[in-house]
Amino acid sequence: MPLGSHCRGYFRSQLATSLNASAIEVELISGLLNLLLRFGLVVAFVSCGLVPLGAFQASAEEHIVVILEAAYFPRNTTVEPGDVVRFVNESGREHEIFHVNGQWATAPIAEGEELLVTIDEGMTGPFYGVTLQRIEGRLDLLRPSVTD
Repeated sequence: MPLGSHCRGYFRSQLATSLNASAIEVELISGLLNLLLRFGLVVAFVSCGLVPLGAFQASAEEHIVVILEAAYFPRNTTVEPGDVVRFVNESGREHEIFHVNGQWATAPIAEGEELLVTIDEGMTGPFYGVTLQRIEGRLDLLRPSVTD
């Protein structure tokens, strides 16, 4: 077993024991902590002035959806055409995502890997994948406000 998997298993068991957390809560917390570790360096470099903020900005908005063992986090994501969704697989196994009407699907995403998906209008609505069970998420199209 790789050291990273051993540490992740130990962390999850300690979290469940000390907080009396459910399996889904443990998955959500450990997925969020993993994201903080991955993207925390970017924040540190920008805040120290080592890298300009513009180096990380793009014209389209980027959304992160974490694939957990029993859920997508967040489950619902509001997007606009041209936005990018970064699917981060923390489910413990390979994962594919399918639009419920078959309008799009992803290639398999290996455990610990990420996949960037650029959104167009036909991609909104419910999507699903299977880990230990079927999990569902949703991409909603941003509606302009009345004041715009």
